[in-house]
Amino acid sequence: MSPPTHAVFGVIVADLIASPIDLKNPPPTGGLEIVRSIELTTGGNVPNVGGALCKLGVTAAGAGIIGRDALGNAILNRLRESGLDVAYVFASDAAPTSATVVAVDASGERTFFHVPGANALLDAEMFRRCFQLFATCDVVQIGYFGLLPALTPELPELLRELRSVAPHTKIALDTLNPPAARELLDPILPHVDIFCPSRPEATTLTGETEPVKMVASFRRQMPRGLIGIKLDVDGCYLDDGTSSVQAAAYPVEVVDTTGAGDVWFAGLLVALHHEMSLEQAARFANRAAADCCTAFGASAGVRSLDETQSRS
Repeated sequence: MSPPTHAVFGVIVADLIASPIDLKNPPPTGGLEIVRSIELTTGGNVPNVGGALCKLGVTAAGAGIIGRDALGNAILNRLRESGLDVAYVFASDAAPTSATVVAVDASGERTFFHVPGANALLDAEMFRRCFQLFATCDVVQIGYFGLLPALTPELPELLRELRSVAPHTKIALDTLNPPAARELLDPILPHVDIFCPSRPEATTLTGETEPVKMVASFRRQMPRGLIGIKLDVDGCYLDDGTSSVQAAAYPVEVVDTTGAGDVWFAGLLVALHHEMSLEQAARFANRAAADCCTAFGASAGVRSLDETQSRS
């Protein structure tokens, strides 16, 4: 296997996806309702972004933590099968593997029931253990801002340290809905090269509803680098500090939106890796995210680099 050009650090989750689930009309207490499918898949930015990077032709490594349990073993095998380098996926006896029940309704929208588990153990010491990996990569993506309580307050100093040992590695930060507080984000942003929240996350963080104003708010702390706003059915907005573009979403028959935001981020990183223009990068990321929605799970619908590019 070629050395990884990208590293994805953060959340690793065992996702149990059940569909369709009508949460507005649940069965009576003690009742039983038949659903179409229940499937164990991987979730979190490490499997979702990392797996999509690999399917799109980029070599990638995952970095994070699982429990030393049956779910952890299953997820580790899934990560290997996806093509990820797992040398920096650590196992712990101190907590179970993080897990989420994903209830998917008939329209493809999701509701999550989450156990943080081992991900709550991600801290500064574990991040520093990955410096050797990060220093060899072009990009390290960190996620999620909102699910790393032990790490988030330490990130400004950690990213300052990482810059000193890996000056050429670009740092990307991903968020979760709801994100952590803005006062925790502001000291982190000056050290970040790529920041791409969703529209709801950006609204929570800035109080703004328009992408241009959201970006302007983040620019107060992040004067350089690429800021993107994922706009769901309206596509995305990208701003690199000198120019900006909004690209429309690709219409598809939605099966499951699980992981679409992560796959969008992976698509963006692949586009930047191949030095696509800002507009091409926006369209490529949107195409990858749209493909994600056509199959159950976060990466089953992702196509190859050439196929994705030819249709974007």
